[in-house]
Amino acid sequence: MKQILLGTLMGMFALNSFAQKQYGYQVEVTFKQPIKDKKVYLAHYFGKGLPTIYKLDSATVQNGTKAVFQKKDSILGGLHLIMFENNSRFFHFLLDNGYSVKVETDTFGKAHFIENQINKDFEEEENKLIVLQKQKDEWRKKYDNAKSKSEKSKAEKQYQSLLQAEKDLRRAYVASHPGNLLSLIFNAMDAPDIPKKKHYLKNGKEDTLYNARYYKEHYWDKFDFTDNRLVKTGLLDSKLNDYFSNMVYPIPDSVNYEMDNILKKAEPAKEIYKYILHWLGNWTVNNKMMGVDGSFVYLVENYYGKGKAYWLDSAAIAKYQDRAAQIAPNVLGNKAPKLTLQDLNTLKDVELTTATNSPYTLIIFWSIECGHCKEEMPKISEMYNKELKKMGVEVISVPVTVDGGDDIRKAYNDWKVSSDWVTLVDAHNKRDYLHLYDAYSTPVIYVLDKDKVIVGKKLASSSIIPIIEYDMKHKKSKNFN
Repeated sequence: MKQILLGTLMGMFALNSFAQKQYGYQVEVTFKQPIKDKKVYLAHYFGKGLPTIYKLDSATVQNGTKAVFQKKDSILGGLHLIMFENNSRFFHFLLDNGYSVKVETDTFGKAHFIENQINKDFEEEENKLIVLQKQKDEWRKKYDNAKSKSEKSKAEKQYQSLLQAEKDLRRAYVASHPGNLLSLIFNAMDAPDIPKKKHYLKNGKEDTLYNARYYKEHYWDKFDFTDNRLVKTGLLDSKLNDYFSNMVYPIPDSVNYEMDNILKKAEPAKEIYKYILHWLGNWTVNNKMMGVDGSFVYLVENYYGKGKAYWLDSAAIAKYQDRAAQIAPNVLGNKAPKLTLQDLNTLKDVELTTATNSPYTLIIFWSIECGHCKEEMPKISEMYNKELKKMGVEVISVPVTVDGGDDIRKAYNDWKVSSDWVTLVDAHNKRDYLHLYDAYSTPVIYVLDKDKVIVGKKLASSSIIPIIEYDMKHKKSKNFN
């Protein structure tokens, strides 16, 4: 009896081990109408959606109507594509280790799954969502063409109800199929429901920011950061962009906190962690919102420079560190770097940060050959003559290309530049301004306060006065408190 029981248990163990080791896949595609392709391709996403895809496998087309993809090695599951007709047609499907999929498709890329239950579910749910999308498009068109407020209100209400219907459809599937790949994706797509009930502050006034805070706090609730398969859905990039661009206050402290938080969540899943850290590096260094580049320096110091970008070699890490070194001297809140230049007229040395003594200093690195500079400089000159001078602002103009000085004087005359401006040049061509003020392109505009602390950087002319007014208000509030 014991031997029979032992044999049964061993058999069950063997079956379970076999199930756990079902690596690879088999995907059989039948084309209802013959195609001309000799090969068709299986592709996948990595973080981004279309058009960014990566080919995973190819299959030979038999008699123009059949192709079989087969792999025995382990793969990372997710949302995949079959591409045909010279990559001009495709359809989506779900693929993971152990999947055996049979599918028919027409020349338009409409797929019908014969075998594999999760893809049958995917097809059924997608068809329902297509119907809802068509209805949404109709109501959006009615909203755009509405001739009265009541018509617009009705169209918006119907549109919102269809958005909720989409949510409800996905949530119903998740509730009845917990834990499968499609439910994982549907959960990742889910967005928090905004509370309908009003909320109030302690003083009795309505908390008008409650809904925005609630939405932000619950944005990632259903996104499983521990499952690497989500990196192969095309959802991660768009969600990161939505969150950091629209919900995170663009100052280094806030951005740094959110970056730490989301990277901590992703630590258990190497592929998701890798994508998020890579994305944050690009987003912070290329971001045009003032001050966010300081968060790039933070990332390099705390992640890239500490071995946490484990997939990069030393040469790649060095590139990140070099760029951070260029940015670090001039991040918001730092004192402006000392820089010795020469007075345009006397060619005597002048230390940039001691050239003015005013509540605010505007520093402009520009070039006479720069088309954008020729647009911005006259605007700044007019702004100075009308408003900035009254606000106690002094200007340091740093033309980075000078041909004897007459070209600069002529431009000043054309732009009606005040004689109050301090004009400094790099007469010895040391080019220290490049790395100290990250002035590799022009124009580059900084605002310093009376202590020569950087309060604004890389500004458009239209942002100069708002930045100064904001800083004035902030300092006044700080002193008052």
